Amino acid sequence: MIDQVLFLYHDHHTAAHLGNNKTSYKLMNKYYWPNMHCTITNYIKSCMKCSKHNYIRTKRPGKMNLMPMPNEVMGLVGMDYWGPTNSPTAKGNRYVITMTDYLSKFVFAKAVHTNSAQEAAEFFLDVCYHFGAPTKLITDQGSHFVAELTRTVIESCNTTHILATPYHPTSNAQTERFNATFAPALSKLISNQRQDWDDYLQA
Repeated sequence: MIDQVLFLYHDHHTAAHLGNNKTSYKLMNKYYWPNMHCTITNYIKSCMKCSKHNYIRTKRPGKMNLMPMPNEVMGLVGMDYWGPTNSPTAKGNRYVITMTDYLSKFVFAKAVHTNSAQEAAEFFLDVCYHFGAPTKLITDQGSHFVAELTRTVIESCNTTHILATPYHPTSNAQTERFNATFAPALSKLISNQRQDWDDYLQA
């Protein structure tokens, strides 16, 4: 019975192989058994998918210049791509593009076919259409973000585009923090040979 509960709250594709603290919190709100926390910890330590896919945080070279926290929602957002996956979904998607609001921590995510400037521009406009244009946008210097198409679209929305540099970054920390959680969870879902992982994201 305990193993079945642990599987449901950790291994099932809707559970996303969350870490020890989050899994324990969810379980302890509904269940109790002796030495519960120890059982959960040992179960997660023995999970092969977690061992294979979990993100290892390392210090980046250079001084990290953190962006000042905005005082309003959509005052500062970070945008980034994740992928590609080894094989496309049934809809042909291999990448995920995300936008993270620094103040609310809300994340917009969309599965896309490619990591092109066209996809980035369309995603940016879609978010602006539904939620308004951000005051500032921070991205890395990937070709999809510095392309003329993307820059023109961002400028047309009166958004200031800030480029993070690899070794002395104006840190895109919120987006990187989200990706550190999101990437392992999605990798574990994909490792189950699922071709519908994009159905679990915002469209």
